[in-house]
Amino acid sequence: MKTLSLFDGAVEVGISDFDDGNMRYFAGVNEEVDVISAQEKLSEAIGLAGEKVARLNVVYTEDMFVKFSALSSEKLAEYSVKNSEWKISAADGLITYEKEVGILLPLADCLGLVIYDTKQKILGLLHAGRHTVEQMGAKKFVKYFISDFKSEPKDLKAWFSPCAQSYQIYALDNKKLPDAVFEQLVSTGVLAENITNSEIDTVTNEKYPSRSNGDTFYRFGIVVKQK
Repeated sequence: MKTLSLFDGAVEVGISDFDDGNMRYFAGVNEEVDVISAQEKLSEAIGLAGEKVARLNVVYTEDMFVKFSALSSEKLAEYSVKNSEWKISAADGLITYEKEVGILLPLADCLGLVIYDTKQKILGLLHAGRHTVEQMGAKKFVKYFISDFKSEPKDLKAWFSPCAQSYQIYALDNKKLPDAVFEQLVSTGVLAENITNSEIDTVTNEKYPSRSNGDTFYRFGIVVKQK
């Protein structure tokens, strides 16, 4: 488990790996209590207790993968990692003004997109998997910042989590996943120099699970908060 400081120290991110436990529950494969415990430990890496951290619960049975929600301290109970996965509301992206409130996302090869409004001090985390990106999810997430929070694209900074760096999205002219997300962000007016890729490849780095390598039941996690 490691932590990084992003955007000139404004945001802290925690990143787990295989050694830190499975970050997603799969019925019949692992115990949900162990997953919740692992998520709480990841939260503690950035100094937050589990009840102060929301979990992005992506529902793959839905047709649309661009469900966003604003997160306040009052709504934390609805998304808290201390809850059973089945009780957490579905969302592909969460945004919060709150400091000392975290957002956690389990991942394998998909890209966790962190966006931060440096002027208004708003933090967002998006699950940018194939389905989301095919539906222009990264672009729509920025539009959500603009329409609902009055963000200016020039004030936004973005960071890409470890992901399958060479994964091709066939529906988008075989663009690689990070390239497709990058293009969607820039198309909204986000400055290219404000976008950073971790450049960690989950397919080739043995510290991380990868669906491309046949791992369908293990997930690492990222968790973010404003400082």
